[in-house]
Amino acid sequence: MPAQQNIADMIGKGITVDAFESQMKPDYQEKMKEWQNGFVWTDHSQEVLSFLRTRSDLHCSIIASDWCEDVHRNFPVITKVMEQAAIPTEVFIQEDHPAFIDAFRTLGGASVPKVIVSNTSGDVHFTWGPRPAFIQEPMAAFKAKQLTESDADFAVERTRAYEGIQARYGEDFDYQKLVVYEITNLLSQT
Repeated sequence: MPAQQNIADMIGKGITVDAFESQMKPDYQEKMKEWQNGFVWTDHSQEVLSFLRTRSDLHCSIIASDWCEDVHRNFPVITKVMEQAAIPTEVFIQEDHPAFIDAFRTLGGASVPKVIVSNTSGDVHFTWGPRPAFIQEPMAAFKAKQLTESDADFAVERTRAYEGIQARYGEDFDYQKLVVYEITNLLSQT
């Protein structure tokens, strides 16, 4: 079993959710606002998350970049979940913290948003991101092929993976239920 990661040296060095949103380019803010405005609580997650309000030992770090479509879609949902659970949250801009994202790669890539929930001493309980597992499956299948950019099929297969991701996200807000479910489930196990 690998040693537990600790991010104590990063806690308190991020920016607020509001500061991250306000520094975004206006067109990125608009894209994110569309997904934010479509968010609706639809299950019992609010109740589970409200129970976590009694805890004061949790902390959330989110690594994000304003240009990323997964951030536009998922960041508003993630922050609603953390707000409902009353978990202090700070944001680290990926480009300003390359070593931080390198420590929390997904399938070998520096993918964002990356959610890192720890205790207040920095011991990491879990990570999540950049997207729900079902939506991530096409990328996982692509990465499992272990193609390199010099392989003839690399570009075609990568395009197929991104098309599969977009198809699974869909055009509406239903995918947000997966984000809420997965993060709520992880939080309830901490």
